[in-house]
Amino acid sequence: MLIYDQTFVATMDATRGEATALGADAYGSEHLLLGLLTSADALTTRVVEEFPGLTAPAVRDAVREAADDAPHLARLGLTAPPAPTTDPARRAAPPRVKHRPELQAALNRATAAWGHLRKAHALPKERQLSSAVLWLAVLEPSARAPRLLSALGIDPDAVRTVVLRTLVPAGTPVPTWPTDPPVDPLTRLAHRIFGRTHVAR
Repeated sequence: MLIYDQTFVATMDATRGEATALGADAYGSEHLLLGLLTSADALTTRVVEEFPGLTAPAVRDAVREAADDAPHLARLGLTAPPAPTTDPARRAAPPRVKHRPELQAALNRATAAWGHLRKAHALPKERQLSSAVLWLAVLEPSARAPRLLSALGIDPDAVRTVVLRTLVPAGTPVPTWPTDPPVDPLTRLAHRIFGRTHVAR
């Protein structure tokens, strides 16, 4: 059965803290991205070495300023509303909802693609879900996190390439990330696990 390694657990715990601090009512891909950056495991360290502008403070500011929405609002002649002032009492409580639909969909797509690459022997067959799967999820195009990265001048596809390159042995070709992978029974199990997973309290 799939279990989580320490990088996964640490990231989810950090995600809870980030979402709580931002006064979120649900966990989104932006909180997961912040959780990855603040937990700073070996994979994240490698990513940040390649993209020095990818820092938790920069992402936090982009979330607060709705930097991903600014270009769309500007086309309409609008500006992003100021970040809501969060009641400190409310901020002390973590979100009650597990995941926003955009994050759940990204987790589902990423685990399907990850499972497909593992089955094709393009990625190592790890026995535990690690932060790598979470990185791949936050980089799914339908999630909010890639838009925030783009607003920071960081190419999400380039970040994904670094993540995949870190996962394969040296000298092994970096696999192409599948856009529409088949969903096998193991992947369906992973989806069910993600769907039931509460962020650590």
